[in-house]
Amino acid sequence: MQDLKHVIVFCTIVFAITYLLEFWLWLSGGLKAPFATVVLMGAMYIPLISAVIVVKFIEHESLRKYGISKGKLKYYIYSLIYPLAVIAIGLTFVVILGTTEIDFTLSMYSARVIPIYFIIINLALAPFINFIPSLGEEYGWRGFLQQKLIEKYSLLKGLLLTGTIWGLWHAPVILMGYNYPSHPNLIGVTAFTIWTILVGFFLGWLRIKSKSVFPGALGHGAINAYIGLGALIAPALDEMLTVPFGLPGFFALFIIALLAYLDLTKTR
Repeated sequence: MQDLKHVIVFCTIVFAITYLLEFWLWLSGGLKAPFATVVLMGAMYIPLISAVIVVKFIEHESLRKYGISKGKLKYYIYSLIYPLAVIAIGLTFVVILGTTEIDFTLSMYSARVIPIYFIIINLALAPFINFIPSLGEEYGWRGFLQQKLIEKYSLLKGLLLTGTIWGLWHAPVILMGYNYPSHPNLIGVTAFTIWTILVGFFLGWLRIKSKSVFPGALGHGAINAYIGLGALIAPALDEMLTVPFGLPGFFALFIIALLAYLDLTKTR
């Protein structure tokens, strides 16, 4: 019962601060505000701050209890491969479902003259640059919250609840058009919550198998760096028709989520 109270306190803090911050962003012009990127980046640290408050000042525990450890190298590699696997499988479903056209030449972006070496360097470094803000989320979601919910309920319920809470935490920016500019409404919030649940199974798998939040933070950073390539290769007017936030992406995410869950059930 005590752990559930700590979960409630954590969720209250993280949602209150985030929703107030993003309400102010909405009043200031929403995603078009010149400082929107800074606000969204800063919001990624709120789960970490909220977890630290609960762990240090309510539980009086060490932060290491919730996944501060090195972890095994192979899980860092898996974290970098994951978004590329989602894109590959998702594009296969784009072809199967015929939801949009695939263009590996990226012709709609051909007018932008970007040196190839710049693209390669950016793609190589982006997951590691994204690691720090992503750790701000992962310590809160997979480090603290997921561990508490799995201990309180079960593996499946814990993963589902963590992913749902993670998705609803994004609701204000989704309603402002983030990720689903064609659906800045309940449809977009629902779709993204499904997305976070499915992605959360893989990130949860990384957290449990590696016994560390660091591979998940790198995976989160890699997702933010790479996952948008799917929409560039298979552009569509409606995000629901392509990768990563549409139906083809959901199929890809579900396959990997299922494999991750089945692997966890074998080793627990």
